[in-house]
Amino acid sequence: MLALLGSAALVLVAWVPWVVTAAAGGEDLEPPGDIDVYIIDDSFTLKWSSNEESVNNVTFSAEYQTEEMENWFKPPACLHITGTTCQFSLLNADVFVNMKVRVRAEKGKRTSSWNEIEPFIPHNKAHIGPPGVHLEAEDKAILVHISQPGEGGKMWGGDSFDFKYQIVFWQKSSGVTQNVTTNCCIEKILELLPETTYCLKVEAIHQDLRKQSNFSKVQCINTTETNRLPVPENIELDTQGDNYVLRWDYASPNVSFRAQWLPGFLKSIRRGYSDKWRPVSACANVQTPHCVFPQNTTHVEKFFLRVQASDGNTTSFWSEKEFDSQKYTAIPPPTIAVATTGESLLVHVSCQENSSSKCQGLTYEIIFWEITSNTKRKKVQKSPKFTIMNLQPLTVYCVEARVHSFASWNKSSNFSDRQCEKTGAGNSPVLWAVIGLGILFFSALVFCAGKNVLKDLSHAFSSPKPPPSIHELFSEPPSKNLLLLTPEEHTEKCFIIESAGLATVAEENGAPEEDHRKYSFQTSQDSGNYSNEEEGTGSESSQGLRP
Repeated sequence: MLALLGSAALVLVAWVPWVVTAAAGGEDLEPPGDIDVYIIDDSFTLKWSSNEESVNNVTFSAEYQTEEMENWFKPPACLHITGTTCQFSLLNADVFVNMKVRVRAEKGKRTSSWNEIEPFIPHNKAHIGPPGVHLEAEDKAILVHISQPGEGGKMWGGDSFDFKYQIVFWQKSSGVTQNVTTNCCIEKILELLPETTYCLKVEAIHQDLRKQSNFSKVQCINTTETNRLPVPENIELDTQGDNYVLRWDYASPNVSFRAQWLPGFLKSIRRGYSDKWRPVSACANVQTPHCVFPQNTTHVEKFFLRVQASDGNTTSFWSEKEFDSQKYTAIPPPTIAVATTGESLLVHVSCQENSSSKCQGLTYEIIFWEITSNTKRKKVQKSPKFTIMNLQPLTVYCVEARVHSFASWNKSSNFSDRQCEKTGAGNSPVLWAVIGLGILFFSALVFCAGKNVLKDLSHAFSSPKPPPSIHELFSEPPSKNLLLLTPEEHTEKCFIIESAGLATVAEENGAPEEDHRKYSFQTSQDSGNYSNEEEGTGSESSQGLRP
């Protein structure tokens, strides 16, 4: 019995690891490592490494998931493959959100754990593929049709206006290259030689991501024979009041010309725009190599103009050129607001914005001077708010301003109207010194006047000798004086006037009234009640007060 139980225990112990392994999905295979994703346009290439590759019947599977997806997507090209690389494209996924990719090894029903790489945003990680290029030839020009990288895909579908293209071309026989940079999907290279072979290549540059593609394959094309009517050359634009003046060069006489215009943004869109050219009515069937038309005819900032010569039913090729309305539109003078605070001026310059000029990227300049002086000072800065400090107080200053557009066409406006303001009193040390001396002088006058007034009052209220009792009291030594004052006590001056009764007695005795009137001075510390009997009793009363 014990032998049977022991055998069962051995079978159980041997079976348990197999159960655990099976329950865990057979994760005894080593997961793939060194996973890398390379993206070019909409194509994803997934690579990894594995030590299990040499083991028979080992395959690999990959999955991806974006933030907007609830479940992992299994690309068919990356399921149960024997190699360590696969390619796929995103289906119904957003290229602007985080994406996760994971890979595992498989052998029958056994699989390794998933190895997942750090999330990434496909649009930021992707490389730009070379653009598509198609050429057309004229007698003295080549039309370069450029297809946006990954055209029709999701990766760059919304970035049409972010791309610009660099075209490198050269005459095949010489090999000397020239460059043309354009934002257009169709670019016309002019001033070439007829019946000559030219070669070119194009690279795409993403201006926002600051990435560029590899160059397209080199293509060559022969220009055609010289056309019967040459194309108009050297197209130029100028302004005349509110009008444009379009000029070109043409040597053949007895021909007529017509002009058309196209909004610039249409050339950045791959969709055809050949039917979007609009006639310039004032330049239709003109006999001179120039025409005049209103500026509001082209109501966009950037536009193309093209001119064609005609002689009956024979026409030349079109000659075209791009123009920027900002170059031909004058900047109006700004307006200014001036305020004062103490010895400073606060100046705010306001650009007058209109349909063809914008108050962006401007540089502001002000000049200021004392109204009584011809010496002018200047300040230039990017901000329209100026603070001019340390000016003379109570002085009138005048200010003028203008704006500059250095970033685009190096244009400047005229100066604004003059504004003048007077500074305040300010904190001038000289002014405060004068004020301080005035205060001291006034204080001295007040002090002298007050001293004279006090002197007069002292004479007016001076009193005769006080009564003997008061005199004897103040003659006591300090230690025995009971009328000592403390600093906290308030003292007042008072006068003791003898009663009218004594005056009556004096009159009866034949003495004048003045002789019998006595005044006593005493501070308010004492009760202030003094008997006038001592005057009547004479020395006896005085003796009684002595110690």
